[in-house]
Amino acid sequence: MKAINKTKKQLIDELEALQKRVLELEAFEIGLKEVRQEFGKRVGEYFPQMQHMEDAIYVIFDRKYEFVNDKFAVMFGYLPEEICNPAFDMMTLIAPESRRFIRDKHKHGSHGEFMVDQYEFTAQNKDGIKMDCETFVLFVPYKWGIAIHGMLRNITVRKRIDEELQRSRSDLQVVLNSIPTSIFYQDKHHRFIQANKAFCKFLGFSMEQIIGKTLADLFPNLPAEQLSPFFEINNQVMNSGRSNRGFIEIFPSVRGRRWIQNDRIPYRDELGDIIGVICLAIDINELRDTEDKLRYLSFYDVLTGLYNRAYFEDEISRLENSRQFPITFINIKIEDLKSVNDRHGIDTGNNLLQQTAKILKIFRNEDVVARISDDKFAALLPLSDKSIGENTLVRLKESLALHNKNHYGTPPLKLSFSAETVTKPQDMRHILS
Repeated sequence: MKAINKTKKQLIDELEALQKRVLELEAFEIGLKEVRQEFGKRVGEYFPQMQHMEDAIYVIFDRKYEFVNDKFAVMFGYLPEEICNPAFDMMTLIAPESRRFIRDKHKHGSHGEFMVDQYEFTAQNKDGIKMDCETFVLFVPYKWGIAIHGMLRNITVRKRIDEELQRSRSDLQVVLNSIPTSIFYQDKHHRFIQANKAFCKFLGFSMEQIIGKTLADLFPNLPAEQLSPFFEINNQVMNSGRSNRGFIEIFPSVRGRRWIQNDRIPYRDELGDIIGVICLAIDINELRDTEDKLRYLSFYDVLTGLYNRAYFEDEISRLENSRQFPITFINIKIEDLKSVNDRHGIDTGNNLLQQTAKILKIFRNEDVVARISDDKFAALLPLSDKSIGENTLVRLKESLALHNKNHYGTPPLKLSFSAETVTKPQDMRHILS
């Protein structure tokens, strides 16, 4: 669907309502319970895949560490199993002066809103040594509540270097080249006047080729509209005297298109006058990929690629207040799925679910098709009267017959279909009951 922002907010409201009812499990509808369990299972399977990321990765759930990768554990001087022990106090890793700040951040993010945040705080390792850290966090539905998925970086060295860059420029190049993060200086005309080896390697040019050039000089074939945001942010920093953090999709390279975080600060001379900008460029492509995958999990059924029940219910709520009546509801059920699983195995049953999803491709782009429980699928057809619903059932039956005709050696796919057309908002409420 196109209205993804509105859909996301309504999904958040629904998940928040589910969280409040979690203590009344016996009153849950079977479908809702299964969807939350399925979603938690899928997210739980995804966390171990983050073990080999280069950044320190952690997942917090119910005020405990649910998962940390090896780099996170090494950073703090613990074993992963020590940190993930239910008895481990997560505030042990936070310096006293930052604990209230972290609690407030977690409290705000755990209210059920699907959100991304980024902030700095002071941490401490097992020996009590303090570290300046920067974290990117994503709050996502998980199990019966909200999980905090975070990517952590130790920026102690970077912060000290930032201060040193403003105090002294002697032996600056030696310092810059010791830093793995890309750093460069530009003057008021956006020409590079200093850069470190990491930045040269990232661009694929030598220091001599970069100094004195602008990005437009280095990449003359890039369209102006792709470069103009970069120059505009530089001008904002120089005109305002304030630092700026931005995110840009970098131009194509041998590594493909990548997302880069740019931290720009004013570059001042000995008299304090602004003469350019200093920029730290950090590759955040892995974080963006992680965010996209978790967002996908919140809206889709991973096995079939169709929307999940939570998204489907959200669309029902949205359509209740729309002008898209009449609306036809199509119900699809796989017959005897449990017996197929028992006789032939879960893999065979999963294959039937995926075959059903292919049959459901007969629907229009504007229709909402979802898997709403183990063996049930459903579709919402906006601006569709009873005759459209009847024609849809005919096409579904024809698609099923053709499918079974072309699939030999596997259990035939047995589906039942029904259609119901509603003409006013109040009639929508009983559809999934």
